[in-house]
Amino acid sequence: MVDDNSHSGGKSARRTFLKLSGVAGAAALAGCSSDSPDQSGDGTTTSTTTSGGGGSGELVDESLTVPGTYVPTNMQWNSYAPSHYSNPGRAMVFDPFIFYNQKTDTVIPSLVQDWTLDGQTLQVTIRDGVTWHDGEPVTAEDFVTKFTIDKGFNYTIANYIESATAVDEKTVEYSLAKAYREDIIVLTFSGTWMNTPTHTKYGEFAERLRNASSKEEKQKIQSDIQNHQPKEPVGCGPFKYESANQQNLELVKYEDHPDAGTIPFPKAQVAYMGSNQQQWAAMKNGEHLDATTTTFFPERIVNSLPDYVKQYQMPAYNGFALAFNHSDDLFGRRNVRRAFSYILDQNKMANLADPTKTAVTAPTGVGSYITGTWKQKLGGDVSAYQTYTGSDSQSKAAELLRSEGFSKQGDWWYKPNGEQFTLEIPAPAGWSDIVSFVQTTAQMLTNFGIKTQNSNVETTTFFGQYWGPSNFQVIPWFWNNSFVRPKPFFSLGWLLTSDTSVNTLNFPEKPVAPPMGQPDAEATPTDVRGMLRELGTTSDEARATELSRELAWVINQSLPELPLIEKVSQSFWNTQEWNTPEKGVDKQYVRYPYYYWPRIGAVSPKTK
Repeated sequence: MVDDNSHSGGKSARRTFLKLSGVAGAAALAGCSSDSPDQSGDGTTTSTTTSGGGGSGELVDESLTVPGTYVPTNMQWNSYAPSHYSNPGRAMVFDPFIFYNQKTDTVIPSLVQDWTLDGQTLQVTIRDGVTWHDGEPVTAEDFVTKFTIDKGFNYTIANYIESATAVDEKTVEYSLAKAYREDIIVLTFSGTWMNTPTHTKYGEFAERLRNASSKEEKQKIQSDIQNHQPKEPVGCGPFKYESANQQNLELVKYEDHPDAGTIPFPKAQVAYMGSNQQQWAAMKNGEHLDATTTTFFPERIVNSLPDYVKQYQMPAYNGFALAFNHSDDLFGRRNVRRAFSYILDQNKMANLADPTKTAVTAPTGVGSYITGTWKQKLGGDVSAYQTYTGSDSQSKAAELLRSEGFSKQGDWWYKPNGEQFTLEIPAPAGWSDIVSFVQTTAQMLTNFGIKTQNSNVETTTFFGQYWGPSNFQVIPWFWNNSFVRPKPFFSLGWLLTSDTSVNTLNFPEKPVAPPMGQPDAEATPTDVRGMLRELGTTSDEARATELSRELAWVINQSLPELPLIEKVSQSFWNTQEWNTPEKGVDKQYVRYPYYYWPRIGAVSPKTK
C-alpha cells in the first residue's frame, strides 16, 4: 500500500522571512556514490542511494514528468486568455513572485527577493540574474506591465495596490490603497507569476490600457489581450519550452536561470492525461508519471498504489462548494440559498466520499475544518454561526421556500409562477471527484422534491457555456480559491469581493445579512469592502478577530457559495526513480512540490 503521512495543523507563532539561496553542489546529488543521506538545509534528509560500486552513475530518469489536462498542441501561454492556459507547465516556465509556507507562516522570496514597507509605499527588489528565455533581462518595467494588465482586468491585486512604478532596473515601487500590514500586502503576491515580458505584445497591451479613455476602449483592449494566445512562451523560469505534440509538452532546463545549478535533472515533461482515471493508472503502473498534485486520489485508489509511491498531504483550506448565480430570479433570493443549505447534508457528503474529505460544519470562509483552525480564527466561540444541519433541517428548508412563494404538490416543489422547480447542474466530465459531488447533490435535491439532473460536459463546454457566461443557476465550484494565502483577510475577501464572486457569481457589492446571531431578523446591506480594508490595516488583534467574525457572519448568512466539503491536498511521488524528502518536513507545506522542490534541490533522480 502507498506510504502515507498525516497532515499537521501546527503553525509557528513567529513569522520569519527567508532568503532563497543557491545550494552549492546540489546538482551533484543525483550522482552521489555514497549510501549515506545528504543533509538538506532544514535538517531533514534526502535519500541519495545509488546502485553501489558497480553502478554507471547514469540517471534513472532525466525528465520529471507531471500530468496536464490539455492536449499540449492545444495549449496556449497567455494567462489572461479564457481557456487552455498551460498548467502545470507555466509553473516551470515562469517564475513566481514569492512562495509561502502554510505551516510556518513564512514568506519565501523568489523573483521578488526583498521588500520594504513605509506607510502606503511598498518597494520591492527583483532577484539578480533572472532573464527571459530570449536573453532579455527581467526588469522592474516587466512588473509594471504585469500590474497594469492585472488592474486592467480588475484582478484582486488592484483592490490593494493603486499604481506601480519602475524606480530603476531592479526596483519597483507600489503605491498602496491603504497602509496595509506587511504580512498582508506581501502575501498579495502569492500565486502571482511573472509571465508578461514588456518587450513582447504585453508591453503594447499595457501601454494601450494606460492610455484608454473610455470603458468601451478598455473592453476592446481586454478582448485583444484575451485573443492573444501564443503557442510558444517567452518564459523566465528554470525550464524553457522545447516542443509539444499531442501527448507531451517537452521542457528543458534553462541554464541561465539562477536556480539551474540547484536542479539536478535536465528536463521536465507535462503529459496529457485528460481524466483522473488516467492519472491513477499511470501512478499505479509506475510508468509515464513521476509526480502529481493536480488530481484527486480516492482512498480505494490510494490503497491500491504500490509501496514505492509516497504520498504527502497538507490541509487544502479549500474544497467543494455549490455556487449560486445571484442574478438569477430564484437564487438571487437569500432564503432560497438558505433553504438549499438546509437540504444538502455536508456530513453525509463527507462520509460518502473518503477520509481525505471533511464536512464544512458551518459556512464561514475562514481557516481549515480539518485542523479546526476555523474556530481559532473566529476567536473560539462559533456558536452563532448556523450549521444548517439537524433533525429539523428539511422542515426548515421547506419553511424558507414557502416564505418565498414556493409550494409543494405531491412529491415535487413548484416555483412561485406555478412551474415545477427543476434544476440542471453541469460538471466537467473528466473531474471525477466533482462529478461524484454533483451526483450526490442532485440526488439529495431530488429526494427533497426538486427534480435535479446532473450533466457531465467537456471541460471547455463547462467554462465556455456555463461558468464564464454565468449561464447557470447553481454550479459546482471551490469555496476558497485564495488557498495559497489562508489568512482570513484573503479567504473572506475572495468569497465576498473577488472577480469570481462579483463577475461570475454576480454577488452584490453590499450583500444583505441580519444582525450577528439573529438569522431570522431583517437583513440589511453590509459594507464588506470597508470592513475588509480595516481588517487588512489594523494592528489591533482583537479588532481583527472581531472583523473576521462579522465578515464570516455575512458569508454564513448571505451565502455567496455554499461550502460543503474540505479536502486534503495530496501529492504523490514515484520513489523508484526519485529521491524525495522525508515526510512532515516544513518544505512539504509549500505549494506545490512538483515545481517548488526542484528549485531548492529537494528532489533528485536516482542513479543506475
